[in-house]
Amino acid sequence: MNTLQRFGMRRQSASGTVLFVLVWVWLVLPAAAALARPSPPNLLFVLADQWRGQALGFLGEDPVVTPNLDRFAAEGLVLPQAVSNYPVCSPYRAMLMTGRYPVGNGVLGNANSRGAQLGYELRKNARCWSDVLHDRGYRQAWIGKWHLESPRKPYVKCENNSATFAWNEWTPPARRHGFDFWYGYNTFDYHMNPLYWANDTPRDRPLRVNQWGPEHEADKAIAFIRETAAARRPFACVVSMNPPHMPYTAFPKRYLKAYEGKSMEQIVTRKNVNLKGTNKFAQLARNHTRNYYAMMTGVDDQFGRIVKALKDAQLEQDTIVVFTSDHGNCIGSHNQISKNNHYEESMRIPFLIRWPGKIPVRQD
Repeated sequence: MNTLQRFGMRRQSASGTVLFVLVWVWLVLPAAAALARPSPPNLLFVLADQWRGQALGFLGEDPVVTPNLDRFAAEGLVLPQAVSNYPVCSPYRAMLMTGRYPVGNGVLGNANSRGAQLGYELRKNARCWSDVLHDRGYRQAWIGKWHLESPRKPYVKCENNSATFAWNEWTPPARRHGFDFWYGYNTFDYHMNPLYWANDTPRDRPLRVNQWGPEHEADKAIAFIRETAAARRPFACVVSMNPPHMPYTAFPKRYLKAYEGKSMEQIVTRKNVNLKGTNKFAQLARNHTRNYYAMMTGVDDQFGRIVKALKDAQLEQDTIVVFTSDHGNCIGSHNQISKNNHYEESMRIPFLIRWPGKIPVRQD
């Protein structure tokens, strides 16, 4: 058996563990809790994009500053070997929603205008975990990046859509899979000036926002938590933040302060990066690794705000909280630009779960 085969078997096992945990959290626990408690638990699911699993401060691997996730990890279950078994945005997100591999759910590539010709989008008749919770009376919110909708002509007018190729698209209400509070977009990589469609926003008039995406989405999530807490109704809230996905320059520069005074050798510590090289991969690592980490510190900051809102609403004990990502990022490792490959930096993702008193505190 060669190294790749051993790697595949080991990672397949880790992926199976994650899938089991997801099924357990989303389907089994709410049903069991409904029998034993006056109301089932809430679910807060925070999904970052392109955040590799090595980049968590408490792990001591990449030198990233994540104080809120460090505290959160000490209170819950950490799966340090969790992987994205299809490290591309749309295929992994479709697996996350359906619990089915791409060959079963039909999303074999990214949802864009090229993928539309091949049917690469979440099917309207797919049975998602959110459909299950909707049927059980949950109020549900999707906030942020969806990336499961294929653009259709005439394309929405926005910066990452052209006359011949498109990424962004509106999601019709009938295709929102049980999310009754909708504040999202398909994919739009202008993090400092994002756009969104709310519940009743027309397709041709998306809402423009002059605020960093994760900060704005945290504001929306906090408002949703407060409103739903007052209604005393179980909820599931997904906050899908686009950073630390590229571009690596679109973030509030205050988050660079955590990395001031550190040399390039102290920032780019992975041995598989040719830091002194002259090719584009070495240049990418030198130019943007610091910014990549700063974006993570920013997302960590917003994650901390949302978790604090749970505590302030006295929902901490009654809410399952998950933090994870759809895939990782090489950013120069192995002479690779980002994901779309089977290297550890691309496949390994953070996966942290907390439910006080119900899920044991440990690294598994």
